[in-house]
Amino acid sequence: MKKTILLLILFLLIGGATYFYIQQAPDKGSSGKGWDTSLTVDDTDKIHRIFIAKKTGTNYTLEKREGVWYVNSKHRVRPAKIDYIMETLKRQRVKFIPTKGASENAVKSIASTGIKVETYDAAGNTVLNFYVGGMTSDERGTYMIKEGSNQPYVMHIPSWEGGLRVRFWDEPENWRDRAVLRWNPKDIEYLKVDYPRNKSQSFEINKEAGAYQVRPVYEVTAVNKKTANPAAIQEYLKLYKSKISENFLNDHPGRDSISSLVPFCEITVKGKGVEDQTVSFFPERIDMEYEMPNVPGQVLASKGAIERYFVDNSYGDFQLAQQLVVGKLFVPYSYFFK
Repeated sequence: MKKTILLLILFLLIGGATYFYIQQAPDKGSSGKGWDTSLTVDDTDKIHRIFIAKKTGTNYTLEKREGVWYVNSKHRVRPAKIDYIMETLKRQRVKFIPTKGASENAVKSIASTGIKVETYDAAGNTVLNFYVGGMTSDERGTYMIKEGSNQPYVMHIPSWEGGLRVRFWDEPENWRDRAVLRWNPKDIEYLKVDYPRNKSQSFEINKEAGAYQVRPVYEVTAVNKKTANPAAIQEYLKLYKSKISENFLNDHPGRDSISSLVPFCEITVKGKGVEDQTVSFFPERIDMEYEMPNVPGQVLASKGAIERYFVDNSYGDFQLAQQLVVGKLFVPYSYFFK
């Protein structure tokens, strides 16, 4: 009898605690899952547009087109940045529900200095909209409120310490991809590397019937009758996967005059379903003369040591790139033959 009474009391205690827990938890999100995922996007692949705005009026839009993310419909987004925000949306969890007093302060803070984040799928349907506030006093949590709710949560990423606000906001310029070239080698169907002052070493790689062919650009260049090395071609194309510039120089006072000069090298890349791209390289010391090494397969060189190049990019940017980063692109026509 006593054992039965004890079990009944224990059951009532557990039931009461569970009821209190449910009553204190915020409403379930549109996904129908529990409150601990109401500010979480389990499948971030369905997100195609993100609108981010500050209460001060500054805002920008990240949008995916044909698998590529753009900021404000103009410039490509740095892959690492978009991966960072997607990771946050997928992993952020409710750490705890703040007290009434803390909640009131959080709401006031978000109303004045908060960041609004809106996410949409390919059809324009809302995935998750919410507001991001400041950090907790111990800097281990971030206040957030789901759109349409008045209950702020303290959010965090398990096994990671720090505020989440910085993961959602950065100046629009910092979202931009600094890559001079960023291509999936499998997408490249045509590639031309032109050395205007060394025409005999200029070449083009063309994909025909699934195989790559290497030819000279100019008719005055004798066609190499040897068979191009497929491995050399593949390794060269891999170089186009990611070449990052040191900085943007779009406001450089000499941009127009430099771009009007004969470049050291001009590279054109084309691919199916991808915007064509042409980039021209000018040594930072524009008074340099170019020369070609006599050793087959050796990269191109110039008189004097080139450390950086001005880059005129058809995607609309003027950039500065280091020789250590882009130098391996500058190979002669003879590089691909045994």
